[in-house]
Amino acid sequence: MPLSASPAPIPSTSADTLRLTAPRLMRQRRWRDDKRFQMRRIVILKNQDGEIVGYRPTIQQGTKEHRRDYYQTFKITPEVSLSEALRAAMDWRDLTEKKLGIDPGSHSAACSSKPIASISLIVSQSPPYRAHWATNQTADGAPKIRVSIGVRNYQDAYEETVLRLAQREGIPPPEQIPLAPPPRRDQYRRMVKAGLQDIPKPLPARSRQKCRP
Repeated sequence: MPLSASPAPIPSTSADTLRLTAPRLMRQRRWRDDKRFQMRRIVILKNQDGEIVGYRPTIQQGTKEHRRDYYQTFKITPEVSLSEALRAAMDWRDLTEKKLGIDPGSHSAACSSKPIASISLIVSQSPPYRAHWATNQTADGAPKIRVSIGVRNYQDAYEETVLRLAQREGIPPPEQIPLAPPPRRDQYRRMVKAGLQDIPKPLPARSRQKCRP
């Protein structure tokens, strides 16, 4: 539920004030750079043409029946520019984190080895053995998401897929993106033949461990 029924005030700002100034000591390793840290817990809202129309900071606290969702939407209007909406979303998120006693650099309690549902690893059966992460197509006809492995490494391509899936579904991305699940043995062999690097080795069936809460 929204933390406040009324929109947070939109402060006047300029593009120069949006430079990424997040303290490096607060940034955890899961944010590879300050840009990702600065945009934490903020979902980018886009229209059907792919244009940014606003931002929605969302903070989840608790699990299962004790879970509470706090969010607020900041849309771009003739009176509110893109940079002003972003700045307001960041300010709301920072204030809400403080009110809830949440460390900006905190990690999710979710198991880091649990894969995201509906994301699959696809490796072609014949040379040059192209590989990519893909999502399913939604019932309303939203296109599949496909992120190639090659230009991006195995884990980076998986993280990009997770983030794009969250944007497509209009939900906040996970606070901690889990490790990409390892490939099957046949997929691993084909990716090695293709010369792909940093591919995790398949795990024996007995060594697979369930994620415990």
